[in-house]
Amino acid sequence: MGRIKRYRTALSRHHRSKGHGIHSPFAYHFVRFVLREKLPYYCYASMAQMRQAVIGALREEKKHPRVISLKGMKMLFRITNFFNPQRIMQVGTCYGMTAATMLNVSSQSRLWLYEPHLDAYPVIGNVLADYLDSVECYDCLDVAFHDYEQEMGNEQVPFVLINSVPERACWEPLLRRLTAMLHGDCVLVLRNMHRSDSMEQLWHHLKQSMIHGQSFTNEKTAVIVAKRSLNLEHFFLWF
Repeated sequence: MGRIKRYRTALSRHHRSKGHGIHSPFAYHFVRFVLREKLPYYCYASMAQMRQAVIGALREEKKHPRVISLKGMKMLFRITNFFNPQRIMQVGTCYGMTAATMLNVSSQSRLWLYEPHLDAYPVIGNVLADYLDSVECYDCLDVAFHDYEQEMGNEQVPFVLINSVPERACWEPLLRRLTAMLHGDCVLVLRNMHRSDSMEQLWHHLKQSMIHGQSFTNEKTAVIVAKRSLNLEHFFLWF
């Protein structure tokens, strides 16, 4: 969604984001006390330091890419902390910062990372240096998802973060994998939808494929909570 259109919908999104008109107890709690939580968490300071270190390292390489905002890191931490997944699947790196953010929630968590271009970003090794025992890296999407699903077992709910679609050829296989997850219980987090047509298309296809559960989006980030105990609802918010 373009910036102008987001501004046009800002008032209605802001009104809903305060909980007005949200009747689902789960959705009300998730919006008020996860997506829009204002109280600080213990690791916010270290997350800010990590982000500044990444920006400094990239500037030394004379690169000026967009990196996740500190606000975005805090929100991702709160979402992960709320669901507390022990097994996490991640697609696309964001220079390792999102992986480190999620792994900060629990020392027991492990993460499967699909990113075919790891060698192009040496800074990722520095960011994930303290988490090497908790991260499995892959350059093949099918192998990454296969290994992740084998680890999950029947008792755990899949938790998947999609930062980007690293290669166009993986878009359809990724959509198939995620759509299959939507038939059961899972949590999917999609980022950078306003910056990538591939991510925006992925979001719209997944939203249309939902048969139960709830979605929450500001059209930049989306969270799909596909729980069979939740009726199908979509929330367009400001967060």
